[in-house]
Amino acid sequence: MSIEISAKELTLGHGGEPVARGIGVALAPGEVTALVGPNGSGKSTLLRALARLHTPDAGRIVLDGRDLAEYRPKELARKLSFLTQSPIVPAGVTVEELVAYGRHPHQGLLARGGEEDREAIDWALDATNLRPLAERTLDRLSGGERQRAWIAMALAQRTRLLLLDEPTTYLDIRYQIEVLRLVRRLADEHGITVAVVLHDLNQAAAFSDAMVVLAGGRIVASGIPARALTEDTVRTAFRIDTTVTLDPHTGVPTCLPTWREPSPAAAG
Repeated sequence: MSIEISAKELTLGHGGEPVARGIGVALAPGEVTALVGPNGSGKSTLLRALARLHTPDAGRIVLDGRDLAEYRPKELARKLSFLTQSPIVPAGVTVEELVAYGRHPHQGLLARGGEEDREAIDWALDATNLRPLAERTLDRLSGGERQRAWIAMALAQRTRLLLLDEPTTYLDIRYQIEVLRLVRRLADEHGITVAVVLHDLNQAAAFSDAMVVLAGGRIVASGIPARALTEDTVRTAFRIDTTVTLDPHTGVPTCLPTWREPSPAAAG
């Protein structure tokens, strides 16, 4: 069963002036929601608030019908998984060992792991196509393989909600697409609810069911990509002119910047 989480009237800050006010968002169960916006717009802070790693100054977050603040830490870790932007790679750790770390919320203090843990680890390895690399250490993986290993660790928690903060950062285009295809498959084939912070607007539109566009501390557009990603939205959020076209077969929008500056004569 997919999981539901929503936020209402959030004010988010870092001890001073709030970076976002009046934020409301609901993640559709079993779908991928992309959070996009310029630097400093509050998208990563919002994601961390949904993971209870950042306490809102005001507002409420509800997870499966309960206030997020009511969950005990271990209980919450069984509900959601959060993957930070640049996780530190442990030295000498194999893929399988890393994935096994995801079972800690389900184990007692002295537990060594049982059949249920083994099944969860095997499922996470298979879901991310990492079975052939299970015994390889992380320092011997490509960037895309290493990111898949971190996602597999999050999946081993057996949560139904996955929060990813810029999982494609520092990856070349091949591995970016590889990771995003995995995210898409997790939602489509396993019913996992995913929220992902992305910078690339076209990737966000192509791989998500919904987009939330933040700018200036507020949500300027949200909904299916064809409605959220428009020329007006991009101009408002990023202060650039673009041409947005819709694929006639898929309805997915593609955003291209207007590269040329106006000529002096045209400007005059």
